[in-house]
Amino acid sequence: MNQFIMLMRREWMQHRIGWGVVMLAPTLLLLLGSLIDDSLQININDKVQLMALRQAPPLVITGLLVMAGTGLTLALALLSMTFQLPGLAWRDQQDGSAEFWTSLPVGHAKAIAATLFTQILMLPWLAIIVGIIGGLVAAMLAIIAIHGPLDWLTQPWGLLALTALALLLRMTVALLVATAWLSPLLLLTMAASAWLRRWGVPVVAALSLAGTLILDKRLPEPLVGPALWLPTSEALHALLYFNGVRALEVHSVQDAIEQLPRLPLSLLADLPPMLGALATPAFVLALAGAALGFALLVLRRKRGA
Repeated sequence: MNQFIMLMRREWMQHRIGWGVVMLAPTLLLLLGSLIDDSLQININDKVQLMALRQAPPLVITGLLVMAGTGLTLALALLSMTFQLPGLAWRDQQDGSAEFWTSLPVGHAKAIAATLFTQILMLPWLAIIVGIIGGLVAAMLAIIAIHGPLDWLTQPWGLLALTALALLLRMTVALLVATAWLSPLLLLTMAASAWLRRWGVPVVAALSLAGTLILDKRLPEPLVGPALWLPTSEALHALLYFNGVRALEVHSVQDAIEQLPRLPLSLLADLPPMLGALATPAFVLALAGAALGFALLVLRRKRGA
């Protein structure tokens, strides 16, 4: 366990500056935007309505900035993680540190698992927490600047805290589910990068296109396209579709304020169907693909150490 924590700390020490920029940039943008921009887009029943920021009630400002902060920070963290993963597959062989970690001794599987856990799970999870806190800070400054400190202090903070915790739990579970669905695509792409170096990603992309455009047309039933689209759509559904919130009867800003007490349970209402979708043969096949990718990564690290 101490070795695993040490390996996680190594990831943090190596990437902490870049991660800090990724996670703090959305908060800074929200701080500037909430004080400078005079318009705010509010989505009500799939219809975008424009409202002057200075006319928005404090609760609306708080809710929107928290959601915006969480979404932007998580999106940047996931984007950063996606670009970093192929290079991480052969980083230790490239810089010669694989021999050092093996001499401690640290097993190859443990070293890879620590890297994956930190990059794929811990980084986005920290981004969710930073996004929620950053949204609250941006909302505080915006409300104080527009309405005064009294309106900020007299908000229903107990309900807001409960809603923030529900959002954190919902997004944490969604992150775990999305990662599990996408794990075969991520790990097999990393394995290709480990074995083929810089040619890994182009080869995976070329094979995916060839399988979708050529092979699927020659098979009785398409195979490659659904294998790529199904985990991607399930992951996006877990992260982006707030069906419980959409079920609330909201037709105006006043309706949104009145429905706020129901928001925590509405956020958590997405969890049962989200977890229920895992009890399918498709998810078992996804885990099998992830296991294959992980085994190929371990094998390549053993050969290259």
